[in-house]
Amino acid sequence: MIVYTAVITMAVYQVQPNLAMVERIAKEQGGYLSVRTDNKITVRIPRAKFEPTLAAIEKIGDVLHRDVTAEDVTDQYVDLEIRIKNAKAMQTRLKQLLEKAAVKEALEIEKELARVTEELELMEGRLKLLKDKIAYSSITVVFEGRGATLPGASKVRLPFPWLGHLGLVNLLQLREERTP
Repeated sequence: MIVYTAVITMAVYQVQPNLAMVERIAKEQGGYLSVRTDNKITVRIPRAKFEPTLAAIEKIGDVLHRDVTAEDVTDQYVDLEIRIKNAKAMQTRLKQLLEKAAVKEALEIEKELARVTEELELMEGRLKLLKDKIAYSSITVVFEGRGATLPGASKVRLPFPWLGHLGLVNLLQLREERTP
C-alpha cells in the first residue's frame, strides 16, 4: 500500500490558462481539484493514472524542479485494521457486560464503552483517510511566469495599447513605458 505524491515547479508564459489545463487533465483522468491558488494547483488522481497524468502535465511547460515520492503505508494500514478489530471486540464485550451489570457497575461500563466507541470512530476515520491517500495520488504544480520583466531592460513605448494586452511586453522581455 503506497501513497504517491509529486511536486513540480514549471516555467510557463501564462499561468492562469495552464492552471486550468492541469485541472482539465486531472478531470480527464478521473481525478479532481484539491486546491488552487494564483500560481499553484493540487489535484488528486486515481493511483493507476498517476504516471500518465504526471507525463501529460509535464508537457505543459518547462520543468524546473520535480519531486516524486512513494511512501509505503502498509504497516500503518495493517496496524489500524488490527486496532479497529480489537476495539470492536472490546465494544461488543462491554455491551454484553452492560446488559448484566448492576446500576453502579453500569455507570463505569458506560463510561468505558463511550471511551472505546470514541477511539474506534477516530481509528475508522484515520483508516478512511489512509484508504483515500492510497487510492488517489496528489500532484502539486507550482507555476513560475516566464519572460518576466528584467531589471535592466530598456523601456519601450508600444505604438498601439492593444499590443500590451496580447502579452507582447512579456514575450519580448521589454519594460513598457506608460504615458500618464
